[in-house]
Amino acid sequence: MPTAEQENLLLRLAHYPADRYPVQHATTQFHLGSSLLHAGDERAAREPLPVAQQVFGQAGMALEQAKATVMLGIALRTTRELDRAAECFHDAATALAGLAQPAEQAAALYNVGLVCQDAGDLEQAGRAWSTASELFDSAGYPAQASAAARDHGAALLAAGEVEAAVP
Repeated sequence: MPTAEQENLLLRLAHYPADRYPVQHATTQFHLGSSLLHAGDERAAREPLPVAQQVFGQAGMALEQAKATVMLGIALRTTRELDRAAECFHDAATALAGLAQPAEQAAALYNVGLVCQDAGDLEQAGRAWSTASELFDSAGYPAQASAAARDHGAALLAAGEVEAAVP
């Protein structure tokens, strides 16, 4: 059963067809997907988020497209579609690097680490978290940098690399 917020967003979609109001349509699809994710309905979120991603891209809104790609990756990761999730996060990280958005790029890479960890590839997860930590730190987000470093350290510990994990 949709929440009141989701019902409102569905009504907005009827007022903003993609062919006439592409930016409003994509924005509404993005918010609907985000709302569904926050409500724990990841499977349903996989419907509006690709639409937002595509329409933002068609409108030339690369930053918004990358953010929609990250959100789609989150939905895919939580439904255990790890290959597709990793592809989304890598695509978003690449786009965000090109847009000079280090904090957003770091968030995408942090999620790459989570997907790699879920897939059992702690080495790749560690590399993603290390880069994310550096990017978060350089962008002025010390708490997020610390979280990425913590997860990198935990991956090193799990791999038996105790001395490397200490810092």
